[in-house]
Amino acid sequence: MLREAIEAKTKTVALSLFFKYLFPFLLAVALLFGLLFMLLMWADNLVNNHSTSLDGEGTANLSQEVLQHKPSVEKYAKEFGIEEHVGILLALMMHESGGRGDDPMQASESYCGKAGCIDDPELSIKQGVKYFANILESAQGDVKLALQSYNFGSGFINFVFENGGQYTQELAIEYSSMMYDKLKHTGEYSCVRPEATKYGACYGDIYYADAVMQYHDYSTLVVAEGEWTFPVDGIKEVTSNYGYREGPFDGSKEMHQGIDFGCINHVTPIQSVNAGKVIYSKFHNNSNGTPGYGNLVMVQHGEGFITAYAHLSDLSVKRGDIVERGQQVGICGSTGSSTGPHLHFEWKTNKWSGHQNPMNLFAGKGD
Repeated sequence: MLREAIEAKTKTVALSLFFKYLFPFLLAVALLFGLLFMLLMWADNLVNNHSTSLDGEGTANLSQEVLQHKPSVEKYAKEFGIEEHVGILLALMMHESGGRGDDPMQASESYCGKAGCIDDPELSIKQGVKYFANILESAQGDVKLALQSYNFGSGFINFVFENGGQYTQELAIEYSSMMYDKLKHTGEYSCVRPEATKYGACYGDIYYADAVMQYHDYSTLVVAEGEWTFPVDGIKEVTSNYGYREGPFDGSKEMHQGIDFGCINHVTPIQSVNAGKVIYSKFHNNSNGTPGYGNLVMVQHGEGFITAYAHLSDLSVKRGDIVERGQQVGICGSTGSSTGPHLHFEWKTNKWSGHQNPMNLFAGKGD
């Protein structure tokens, strides 16, 4: 009896100590983590300020300093015949200077052969646009080749045409390494990026073209023309229409913002319905972390005209690629929030909103 009384007393004391000391501590820790989670979610919603729960990525990141120069960029782009590349020119300025200083296009070397000779933003923009127009013509319209040559100099264009005729990252590294080997004795060159050191590619910036493209706002794009093709070659049967339907998971009424096509997992090629530029190509989750579109490709076919290809098993294109009508963008799959292999296809006016009935494209009503 005495032993049982002692054990009971011990348990009572232990419970008393737990609720008096340990439980409040655990509760405080739980509340702290809950608060941190809520703050992170609030920050995510602030950054991704979408009208839906989908998590997108910005297509532009231009400073106000750059945007204030847009009228001048447009004026000289028109003067030198490259008005369709205003977005690229603004992105170039953003990378070079953020729109600040007296030489926002960093065009002095192309103007007078040395840095610092331009002290007028208007002259800088005129010279920068003129120089880019010249190298773009020499690059036969290859935008990435022209951009990299804006950094390397026009000699890079000849090097590329002697080695395949099209810009590649490998050729940029090879050219930089070759030029650095020739000029390193001058002591004027050093690697602007640590990752270039392993290649000995310390002449210019080997990743200049991609660095500029990250700021490109895609406001000037390949515009779709002619007949629209179906995204699944030879298959025109829609398995789920655009509009309100019963949700596939809980039966609740939901808005289906696209149309679905049946296809074979990991086998059926998915193709772009018309020419355009890829503005999104990666795995997508909703902003709250739940499954979303899975492997997703978006193609912009002109201002306010975007198509999307969701639940792909594999991606065949990357952001920034130009695609033609009928070109493969991925392979049929069931990734993300999906009940089985199919293509979810959308047509919309904005990246994450403005959904339209895609069947109107194929009925000739989407022009």
